[in-house]
Amino acid sequence: MSLHAHMTDYAFGHAFGHAFGHAFGGAAGHVSGLMPAQLASLSLWGERAAEFFRFEYAFVVHALLVAGMVGLVAGIVGVLMVLRGMSLLGDATGHATLPGVCAAFLVTGTRDPLALMLGALVAAGLAAWFVSWLSERARTRRDANIGISLSLFFALGVVLLSRVQHSPGGMQAGIDQFLLGSAAGVTREQVVVVWAVGLTLLTLLLVFYRGLAHASFDGRHGAAVGVPVRALEIGLIVALSLVVVIAIESVGVVLVAAMLVVPPSTGLLLGRRLPSAMVWGGLTGLIAGTTGVFLSFLQEGLSTGPTMVLVATALFLVVLAVVSLRGRAGSAGAGVRR
Repeated sequence: MSLHAHMTDYAFGHAFGHAFGHAFGGAAGHVSGLMPAQLASLSLWGERAAEFFRFEYAFVVHALLVAGMVGLVAGIVGVLMVLRGMSLLGDATGHATLPGVCAAFLVTGTRDPLALMLGALVAAGLAAWFVSWLSERARTRRDANIGISLSLFFALGVVLLSRVQHSPGGMQAGIDQFLLGSAAGVTREQVVVVWAVGLTLLTLLLVFYRGLAHASFDGRHGAAVGVPVRALEIGLIVALSLVVVIAIESVGVVLVAAMLVVPPSTGLLLGRRLPSAMVWGGLTGLIAGTTGVFLSFLQEGLSTGPTMVLVATALFLVVLAVVSLRGRAGSAGAGVRR
């Protein structure tokens, strides 16, 4: 859902229109060739931009807070996931949250944020465990096991979503919005939960950074020097699941994996050492999240989640082009050191 579509009452401000015309009156010669419709669009975008940065609407502030924190945490945690070769696991756990959300709604009969997040967390954890179980029991490759888990849980989610839509009040619950995300519907309670989870994850990353760095670069050496690699990997999977859970409201089930891969990949292109790569990844995610919210508000009809991913991808391509021109082209993370 577009952020601007969330508004129910919108009117042009005469005072801003006068100020806009005065500020840009000197540039009239440069835009005189534009069609009236194009000039009207520019004026409308200017009005909406000014309205956005006044932060008058609670749903805009909520969307910015959630998208910013989601982008920041996903960009940082995702760097470790990419280095461990676990990027696709984010896709599997992301799709697995759909049956958890639907099951939680069917059990509780309400769209309570905490209940839905708990259901999503349980489902994401089950998907990650299923991948691990398949890797130990089956002879198939890990990427195939992730694909099996993704297909199973997402198919189950679609079945349960159909059941939700045919249940009393199901059509009005808006559970289908979790597919692509709806930042405009974020409540104050959800902002508190997302920030609490996000800050907790960032704190734990700082506390266990040394062990995670060992596990990410050389698990065997880490285990040899006493680093609990297996426990840290499980903790990383739990962190991944939590990031996915706090992200599905704004980014959506389908695109949540992109925020765990694209900003971290940008960070790995920019950073020569792991700490700087994590900082760059988090910064890229933060910029993508907040810019996605702004563009969604600016242009009616733009969904926030997909716009966030498009901004993140655009940033990645720009950085890739610059890095390639400077002769540092290569796979993301190839030259990163601890």
